[in-house]
Amino acid sequence: MKNLLEVEQLQVSYGKIAALNGISLYIEPGEIVAMIGANGAGKTTLINTISGILQPQKGSIKFKDELISALPAWKIARKRVVQIPEGRRVFPKLTVMENMELGAFPEKDGKMVKAGMEKMYAFFPVLKERKNQPAGTLSGGEQQMLAIARGLMAKPELLMIDEPSMGLSPVLVEKVFQIIKEINKQGITILLVEQNAKKSLQIAARAYVLETGNIVLSDTAGKLLGNELIKKAYLGEH
Repeated sequence: MKNLLEVEQLQVSYGKIAALNGISLYIEPGEIVAMIGANGAGKTTLINTISGILQPQKGSIKFKDELISALPAWKIARKRVVQIPEGRRVFPKLTVMENMELGAFPEKDGKMVKAGMEKMYAFFPVLKERKNQPAGTLSGGEQQMLAIARGLMAKPELLMIDEPSMGLSPVLVEKVFQIIKEINKQGITILLVEQNAKKSLQIAARAYVLETGNIVLSDTAGKLLGNELIKKAYLGEH
């Protein structure tokens, strides 16, 4: 198995409106791969389809050489393909601890869940301080950390993170990207969907550029950072 994930000729529509027009991409084990593009380019549609929330009209998705494109979302999650959704989506009335326990739903061994939680508290000390608070009372940055911790509780092999810097202050954006790098160092492969193209390209190995449902460019992150078209369109450099 050379590639952890392989997407071939994926087509997804909402009714008559095409969202993805036969796109293909791959992710190797241990990589951070960034998916950049404007709002409405199809980035969230892509990860919702990989995680089984949406069904493709055509094309295939393979994870570790196994076809997963026809599986329901819960079965895909059990294969350790985990999505951290856009806008954090923590359960506001549940405590920090309860949110994290929900992330560990495939794990039946209570001791393993507890060990996972301790690991997350070491990683995010602020969550330990707030563990008995309802998640809805946390700040935006703390909710983002909780969303990441909840995703990690499922022990992902592939972690797909959708717009992690959305609505965060520049200081917190720095911190979140630092955390993503740390997670990757622990051997977790990451697909990063993010409006902040510059930050994404600074931590990714490779990247794909998605425009209106088509991949228009793919290269190493370093080359894309230096690409004149990318600088103009996505990095705000003219």
